[in-house]
Amino acid sequence: MEQEIYKQAIAKSRAKDYQAAIQYFSRVIEINPNFAEAYYGRGLARFDLGNNNEAIADYTQALAINPNYIDAYLARGIAKLAVKDISATIEDANQIITINNHYAPAYKLLGNAYRKQDNQADAIDNFKRGAELYLEQKDAVNCRKCLDNIKQIQSVSTPAVKIENNLQKGDSKTFLTRMLRRFEKGDRQGAIADLNWALQVDTEDSQTYCCRGIIRHKQGDNLGAISDFNQALQCNDRDVLAYQNRGAIRSKMGDFKGAIADLDAALKIEPNNSLIYVSRGNTYRDMGAYEEAMTDYEQALKINPNEAKAFYNRGIIYSRLEEMKKAIDDYQNAAQLFGDAEDWSNYKKTLDNLKKIQGTVPSQNQNLNEDNQYKQLQQKLLKMVGGHWEMAERLIAKVREKYPGRDKVWYLEKVISDYQQ
Repeated sequence: MEQEIYKQAIAKSRAKDYQAAIQYFSRVIEINPNFAEAYYGRGLARFDLGNNNEAIADYTQALAINPNYIDAYLARGIAKLAVKDISATIEDANQIITINNHYAPAYKLLGNAYRKQDNQADAIDNFKRGAELYLEQKDAVNCRKCLDNIKQIQSVSTPAVKIENNLQKGDSKTFLTRMLRRFEKGDRQGAIADLNWALQVDTEDSQTYCCRGIIRHKQGDNLGAISDFNQALQCNDRDVLAYQNRGAIRSKMGDFKGAIADLDAALKIEPNNSLIYVSRGNTYRDMGAYEEAMTDYEQALKINPNEAKAFYNRGIIYSRLEEMKKAIDDYQNAAQLFGDAEDWSNYKKTLDNLKKIQGTVPSQNQNLNEDNQYKQLQQKLLKMVGGHWEMAERLIAKVREKYPGRDKVWYLEKVISDYQQ
């Protein structure tokens, strides 16, 4: 009986006959006072009629019956915002996030509440989070609403607030980082599809163009990548990432003049970015301009004495110039820094280069270097097995039994390789 009446109440609400809907919801509640959805439905009808306090009472009753009723929290928060009870609105929105921190409407509600309080920074943060979640859900309408709210706030904010908001732009990189990870994990088409969709939502997002450009480059589509970086720079002519990546691709394609121009432009914007100096040094190196390359690597190391890529690439030049002792020193420094940063791909590449040339120069420190390599590999394996060294020792013992007569570094490398497969 109550379900039939409830369906009639819903139908009246959809037809915007709110008075009749309230009557039907009330009849349901008379039959079953614990029907939380009926209180919620009646609250919505009362809110649509402008009876905010009565609506709040109904939502509160629904929540007394079901304390995890997210829709009721949201509706009550919206009604409280309408009666200017901002602190209560924020409380309801935060309660929703406690239950489900991926519920986009809660962040949108928080953004509106903080905006009413003239708390522009928190309003922007929550609209950004809401936009990101709507983006993931492919809800373009609400995503655009959140982005529009941010633009409206920024257009009337004081210069100080605008600067702060620009500094916080990095928050939006979460979505782009996730797209790159999806690509690396093999979901290439999914990552591209989501980036294409994101650009439909905001056709002037330089970071999204950069992200798609990076993925296209990884796919081998260098012309498509350059097109994306060109588009990013049309949206934002101070986008360092676009200049840096376009320069690197141009260098690989043999357009050294274009690459240098891009990297020069990037350095004008960020003159203390050590990695840009490394990139320009690599371009000079590929041109055969070793002196200019060395100058850039040394500048990178002045800015950041722990810039592993500067040591590694300078080591390549020393090796080509047959200054093997200097090359070995640079490779050793690079390996140590890559290991400390747990950048195992570059760590292994550096060790491979080091092994190729180490026999060409007598080294008093060779045993020490092998010990450092062993310690780095120990650290890596220990982290892989969750800190349980006894487990690592058992794995090493099994490999040693199967492959007797190898050195200790070989056994560690073999265990790590097997563990990663």
